[in-house]
Amino acid sequence: MMLAPNGWSRLMLDSKQFNLPSLLGELAQARHRQLLILCGCRQWAITQYQAIAGDKPALALSNDTQFYRAIWPQHLHQILGQEFQFVCYDGYSGIIPNKLAAAAGTVQAGGLLILLMPELATLENWCDPALNKWLSEGEKPASSLFLARFAKLIAQYNYWYISESGESQLPLQYKAPRQTLNLTQQNNLISSIAKHLTTKTPSPVLLSADRGRGKSAALGLIAAQFKNQSIVICAQQRRAVQNSFKHLARAFRIEEPSVQQNSLHNLTYMPPDVLLSSQPEMDILLIDEAAAIPVPILKKLLSCCNRIIFASTLVGYEGNGRGYTLRFQNHLKAHFPRYLSCQLDEPIRYAANDPLENQMRQIFALDSQLTAPTEVKPDLIQYQLIERANLLNDDALLRQVFALLVLAHYQTSVNDLRQLLDSPSNRLFIAKQNELLIGVCLVGIEGGLDQELAAQIAQCTRRPAGHMMAQQLSQLQGDTDFITHKGARIARIAIAPELQKQGIGQALISFVIKHLRNQVSYFGSSFGAQAQLLRFWQKLGFEAMKMGYKQDKSSGEFAIIVVHKNTTLNISTVRSQFKTQLFFDLPVLYRNLPWQLVYELCRTLPANELTQANLEQMDYLANKPSTQQQVAPVLYDAIMAQPNLLSALANISQMRLILLLLQRHQPKDLGSELRVESKKQLQQVYQQLLSEVYAEITCTKRPI
Repeated sequence: MMLAPNGWSRLMLDSKQFNLPSLLGELAQARHRQLLILCGCRQWAITQYQAIAGDKPALALSNDTQFYRAIWPQHLHQILGQEFQFVCYDGYSGIIPNKLAAAAGTVQAGGLLILLMPELATLENWCDPALNKWLSEGEKPASSLFLARFAKLIAQYNYWYISESGESQLPLQYKAPRQTLNLTQQNNLISSIAKHLTTKTPSPVLLSADRGRGKSAALGLIAAQFKNQSIVICAQQRRAVQNSFKHLARAFRIEEPSVQQNSLHNLTYMPPDVLLSSQPEMDILLIDEAAAIPVPILKKLLSCCNRIIFASTLVGYEGNGRGYTLRFQNHLKAHFPRYLSCQLDEPIRYAANDPLENQMRQIFALDSQLTAPTEVKPDLIQYQLIERANLLNDDALLRQVFALLVLAHYQTSVNDLRQLLDSPSNRLFIAKQNELLIGVCLVGIEGGLDQELAAQIAQCTRRPAGHMMAQQLSQLQGDTDFITHKGARIARIAIAPELQKQGIGQALISFVIKHLRNQVSYFGSSFGAQAQLLRFWQKLGFEAMKMGYKQDKSSGEFAIIVVHKNTTLNISTVRSQFKTQLFFDLPVLYRNLPWQLVYELCRTLPANELTQANLEQMDYLANKPSTQQQVAPVLYDAIMAQPNLLSALANISQMRLILLLLQRHQPKDLGSELRVESKKQLQQVYQQLLSEVYAEITCTKRPI
């Protein structure tokens, strides 16, 4: 195709309906960005994009090797932090929401996000290569509800598009007032935070902003204001804070550091785990993208510095941080009532009411706000199963469901919206009160695979897509029943924040179990091991089956799998194996687990009969002064045989027994916590523990 001198194809210049050059000029004056969809065959769409972009700054995301200078990054941080006038996303490479939303974040004011797609009428039944990402082994859906919804939004909100068939949806002109960059709000915020940090009794700062508001830039400028003080900036990835380093460099008129450089002037980057383990000296701690860090880790970071800023994106490509803000704000209110909360509302990289930002929010339901009742009325609560097709026809319900899922889990991203709509194994259950959504339970149906594949999975020679819980359970003892039988994995349970701890979650899960009881052989779930969470699941009849061997990098927690005890499958042998494995690993791998979590893990473990020899030795030692070396192995054997003995002990005895005997901590390392200051006191502690355990055994006449 021949190009005109300005880079536009003659076809586009000669056609009045394709008045993109003038529209782009008007977009630039308004400092706005726009989504343009090119619908047609792949080669036609690529040619049109190349004609539009010409030699202007551009980024093309595609896995087509014939697409000149296109890239298909595996990780989003590879493209973030850059800006281009034209960004092309090749939908033929697969519509991956996280990647598409991240691409939108690299479009500069006055630019276009150009999306290449098939004709809109064919979208629902188009064989999108990315669809496999949301399918489990054995699933072959014929359509995509996510793409069907996308097509509806394009028509409903008059998104700009040009079709190979000749259809187009472009305005004659883009009407918006001329805008200039306004840094007033950012400057005022920096001044307020700097003043707060210099008070005699500084308290934490909670800084929230939607993407594109200059939050990371503000952190860099704050570091510049305290140029003679040592400042650490913390985030999950170094690339996430590059903008902070860039603005610090500009303030000092020095060269911007590369992403491999972790220090500049007074600012040093550290990831959360390194920061917590090294405990460096610092005057100020800046935490960027705090919503990506679990609240328990954030609470630990609070103890590292008394001048600390928690900054996070409320709405962005990775989902949003509303759930984090709500939960963490409650903690700050309780422990730091004088904390400073501030928010950046005005965008900096583009002007307010940006079309592309609004379009991304519509497409990915990022602007959803949960509307829930203020009090629970149990008689008015309704529980029901929602078919995926119903979400396509009820966008308001879809937005409410997704808003609640986002509030409930810090790792919810826009990919989860597509999973919700396009995964055939998903089952969605909700709780409503007066037609207002108050609870969501997302369940995945796993298993039901043939015996040959199940045997290969059990032998670890095959690892098919999906069926995560079923595969892990089958590999504990080679039991293929977990693969050949169907199981229900409760993937998410979310209750409106104001209505939690009132029994709604328990009632919703009970409804799920009742509804699916005749369709599956077992129910299970997987989550980061915390005492409170484990107690919730155990109360519902779920029992621990496996705990991971590696801590999650972001949460620091070990994943745990639980299965409901009412099942026809043989879980008793798996439970016995878990008991042996847990006691073996407590002194090393799980040595630093909170003792309350260890207690919850132990108290429901299967019990064995106590031996006569163990009882006689305990009787002998309990009735005379005994040494720690004599008491410890006898106590250990008793707890190993009957872990529920822990439940009968006083809280301080539970803590001492777990820390000293099961996790093998040295008393000198936990003196204040154990309340043990001498060898004599330690001897007395062991004698007291033995007396309590022996009294429980003899008074309840436990089986031997």
